Amino acid sequence: MNTLKSLIFPQDLNRLSKSILKDICNDLTLESTGNVNELTNRVWSSFGQIEGSTLEKIYKNIFAGAISLAWYRTTNEEGLVGLKQNIIQNMPFNPFEEVITPNSTEIPNEPSIIAATEIDGPSKYLLRFIHRAGVSVDYYLADRREYIKHEITTVYIDEVKGIIEVRASSTSAKKVISGLAAILNETYDFKQFDFLESYNGDLELLADALQGQLIDAIGRPEGLVESFEETQGQSIVSILSAIDEYYNNGELTILEENLNSEDITGILETTPFTLLLLSGLETIGLGSIRELRGLPLYDYLEPYLAKQKGSILFEHAESGVVQVYSIRIGVKSKTFKFNVFASEHVLDYIREKMF
Repeated sequence: MNTLKSLIFPQDLNRLSKSILKDICNDLTLESTGNVNELTNRVWSSFGQIEGSTLEKIYKNIFAGAISLAWYRTTNEEGLVGLKQNIIQNMPFNPFEEVITPNSTEIPNEPSIIAATEIDGPSKYLLRFIHRAGVSVDYYLADRREYIKHEITTVYIDEVKGIIEVRASSTSAKKVISGLAAILNETYDFKQFDFLESYNGDLELLADALQGQLIDAIGRPEGLVESFEETQGQSIVSILSAIDEYYNNGELTILEENLNSEDITGILETTPFTLLLLSGLETIGLGSIRELRGLPLYDYLEPYLAKQKGSILFEHAESGVVQVYSIRIGVKSKTFKFNVFASEHVLDYIREKMF
């Protein structure tokens, strides 16, 4: 039967932070100087002997990190209960008992399971997928060399809660969930979970749920003016220029003339000037080193924005130490992206809030 240790590869260790790798080397009484690659080689060389608290330190970090998260549910009435057994029955080997890694020339184009293991009982488990991610080419003098690039993706599944958590970018997550559906002969239909629905699609409410701060927001103007024309755009620029002129020289006549321009007076009877101004922009980004809410400009523009992305800063205590985490939320892609290293403990906390 596979264990978490069975699912770890050298490239997983190589993604750990340098400080964690140095701690592991110190635990193993190994040399702890050098770059990440050197530290990884030392840890991997002694990996078979690692156990106890050092192994726990690896477990809580190895499959997490600065990762993206996308969640899926099944639309099947029975939910995910029994999914594990269906995976075993549809695989040429039992991924919970064996680890099958293809050689570099046999890496599949579509994601395929190479190993799996239970965590916290039979209804929770990790799957590891592999797929080809392209070809890297370099040259040595006149010789052309190709290297097949691959991607190993971790998927967390909780059958009871009906959660499939794909730890990958939005693009890779879609490929992996399609790969899982193919393995199951499409007997399951999977749909991405929109975690913002629980918060009415509101980033501010999500920030509150995490007891965090909204520090960045990018959106498109909401309620775009369909009849916005170049002449109206020029009129808005003229108004803004006239405002500058007024404050620089006290010239009010030019400002009055531009405010009464026929190109925009008609539309301003039904459309706020701010919305007309924003309609000339593709996206609007507002950021701060602290909470955006309460800042005059953000509070004024927020009603006119349909948010697409945002960043939230929140605190969470682990082992008695409070850490600060930054996450990037994709409203359209329905994904989380940790901007800093996160542990399994933090991922558990996020799932508690989402489900």
